[in-house]
Amino acid sequence: MKNRLVLIFLCCLFGLGCTNRKAFGGDSISVKINRFDVELYSWLQHKESDERLIQDSLFLNVFGENVLSIGRVDSVGFFDRLRSFFSEPTLMSLYQKTQEVFADATPYEQELSTGLQLLLEDFPQLRLPKFYMHVSGLNQNIIVTDSILSLSIDKYLGKDFPLYKEFFYDYQRQQMSPERVVPDYCLGLLYSEFPFEGNENVLLDKMLYEGKLRYILSRMLPERKTWELFGYTEEQYNWSMQSESRIWKTILQQKQLYAADYLIVSQYMNEAPYTAPLTTSSPGRVGIWVGFRIINSYMEHHPKTTLQELINLTDYQQLFTEAKYKP
Repeated sequence: MKNRLVLIFLCCLFGLGCTNRKAFGGDSISVKINRFDVELYSWLQHKESDERLIQDSLFLNVFGENVLSIGRVDSVGFFDRLRSFFSEPTLMSLYQKTQEVFADATPYEQELSTGLQLLLEDFPQLRLPKFYMHVSGLNQNIIVTDSILSLSIDKYLGKDFPLYKEFFYDYQRQQMSPERVVPDYCLGLLYSEFPFEGNENVLLDKMLYEGKLRYILSRMLPERKTWELFGYTEEQYNWSMQSESRIWKTILQQKQLYAADYLIVSQYMNEAPYTAPLTTSSPGRVGIWVGFRIINSYMEHHPKTTLQELINLTDYQQLFTEAKYKP
């Protein structure tokens, strides 16, 4: 897996889901995470009737076609292929571990409910999906369709989970902890609801887009430490803060801010053990952190700007100029 976050986009806008919200006028919401992982595990363990899974055929079709590549529910032999996929002992051991770590989804539902409530205050027109948990066999992290948002919880068992060491580098495993569940749900929603508009080969555009999403995430999850917004450790965050002027100086001196170069963008934005144009002491994805800092500067200089207005700012040169960013 090269990228931690793999999104399956079947539609850009969400339809109404099972999240309970009385109206779009700011009433409280209560998220219920659909435990497809529990249903499937029970079906696998106890040889229950196929009808138990067919009750949620919409998700099962997405899961079968796009995650496991075994076809749709109504295809001949679907359930035989489903059992066969999960028959491998190591995979079933992994599955069992997910049921232990995520035996209770309540803490995730509560934090997600609070975050979505705050988001809806700024985006009352937002239509929420159904939230799910699934197990993919270390495959897709996030599934997003027109009505579904699901996390593969076998990717969140903790960075020291023994099996991960066979398949993932240290910098990848850093992201694979239960603490990332709610931020990744939120980011999955934000990426889908607010797709990128700009030049994907220009570093400034990508930095400010990602910075806007992390700024919104900070508003959704105000109790989280700032470094958690980026999947950093406290040490990595402190290094970035202490090195901010040097990072910015490197970007400017090497004329990387406006260069239409996909390689430069990927070096600053993609998951990696460090950010290549900088020192090996740097964390990866420093471009996302710089983007957040620029957006934070913009909002400090324009405190009356709403999040809706912020997300609509796609003239990145103007946004950057008005941010008055001076590290």
